[in-house]
Amino acid sequence: MDIERLQQAEGPWPSGEIWIADMARVVASLGVDLADHVTLTKIAELLGMQMPAPVRRASQTGAPHSGSVPPSLRPPPPARPSAPATESAAPAQPFPDEPTPLLTPLSSGQSEPRAWAEPALALQDQQPAAHPAPYEPLLPPSSEAATLHALLSRIVFEGPVDLERLLDLVAENAFVPELPRRPVRTLRFGVQLLVDLGEGMQPFLRDEMEILERVAAIAGRHSCEVRYFTDCPLHRCGEGAGWTWKPYRPPASGAKVLVLSDFGQHGDSGGSAAYRLRRDWQAAVDLMRRNGCLPAALAPMPPDRFPAWLTSLMPVLSWDRTTTTARALIGLS
Repeated sequence: MDIERLQQAEGPWPSGEIWIADMARVVASLGVDLADHVTLTKIAELLGMQMPAPVRRASQTGAPHSGSVPPSLRPPPPARPSAPATESAAPAQPFPDEPTPLLTPLSSGQSEPRAWAEPALALQDQQPAAHPAPYEPLLPPSSEAATLHALLSRIVFEGPVDLERLLDLVAENAFVPELPRRPVRTLRFGVQLLVDLGEGMQPFLRDEMEILERVAAIAGRHSCEVRYFTDCPLHRCGEGAGWTWKPYRPPASGAKVLVLSDFGQHGDSGGSAAYRLRRDWQAAVDLMRRNGCLPAALAPMPPDRFPAWLTSLMPVLSWDRTTTTARALIGLS
């Protein structure tokens, strides 16, 4: 075919916005001989294809080396002298001076969908666009609010009068300075959230941000205090950028403290690093309790990976679908 011969012809045809296929289409439509390099060069210039200048290297005699110039860019050889034209010979037709009309540009859009022959491409057109999976919390969605309420609240004896306890006191002829009341849970003392941004908690960053929104909706934004830290908040923590962090200060007396951390279990904290982490957490929890605050923790790992020193400091719950409200109440008790 002429198109295949043109693509295999010698000469470095540049590529750009005008493709070599456009050049081949013009040559095929005009019926230009592929050996006529002068005509091909003029067609390429009309299409906007810039031809690179030939590289010439001087030989020993000063003449350009014939092997350094592609055959398609070499100047045509000098015309051989021919016999004088006779009356019967037809005069040579010169190349017309009129510019070759340019092709009419066509739109790249297709009026109808293309039918792919390959099975893989045809299957892609039939499948709908994939949408990201919706966010699923680590805690069971049906009991997440109740579980968080149990973690954030504290028990106070301010409920209805405990009649059974009151009757027992009267039967014992005991002095009753005030009416005994039933225990209830309250959030009025406030909540402090300690969010670990360490390397081990990076895969759970979105889950931490979602927990912040849930806690703010349950306890109220005015009663929720957030502090970010890495590894342990004792020496450096804060609510803003890392360079503004300061040593840890516990919240107001009676507040509940909820820690979101892996406590160094997902990192390589062994030896002196593990001992320092344990010592810092013991000091931080002791500071909380001396101020009248009750700490609890959510850790994204199974209970068998909880270190013994951690469970002796505060109640720790597994941050996954196995933690229900009933298990949370048992763990907090």
